[in-house]
Amino acid sequence: MAALALAPNHGMFQTELPMSMIPGAINADVDAILRMGLAVLCGLAVGLNRAHHGGTMHPNRLRVHGLVALSACLMVLAAGHDPDARSRTIQGVATGVGFLGAGEIMGPGRGGDLSTPEVRGLTSAASIWFSAALGVTVAASTPVLAGVALVLALITLTKRNNGNHA
Repeated sequence: MAALALAPNHGMFQTELPMSMIPGAINADVDAILRMGLAVLCGLAVGLNRAHHGGTMHPNRLRVHGLVALSACLMVLAAGHDPDARSRTIQGVATGVGFLGAGEIMGPGRGGDLSTPEVRGLTSAASIWFSAALGVTVAASTPVLAGVALVLALITLTKRNNGNHA
């Protein structure tokens, strides 16, 4: 994290930061690391719900959700504080995750027939998109907002057996 600056003596480069700049840089790095960690935890929480869905353990769902949330958070953090850059990045995340979700939705038809794919996994695809939204929210907004959204999503995703089978 050293900045290059022309030294006044003979035009040589120096790589030392003034001491007054170091705490701000460390604070920004710690903030980014904490946000990335929170994004992973949020994604893992959603992924844990999806991994146990359907009676069969799907460990890949856990990893995918964690990585999607981390990736979205990292991209928004890397865009910096420029609102236009952040907006373009968030649009790109939404588009890219939409393709990932489409891959989750479209599966082989009955009997493994690839010529007529079936649409299924809508909830899993939506949860992947939601994990990306959590990562974006953790990076660009307040972590409290992401936490509240996570709780609401987990309530929504929780399977309830109320005796009605539609």
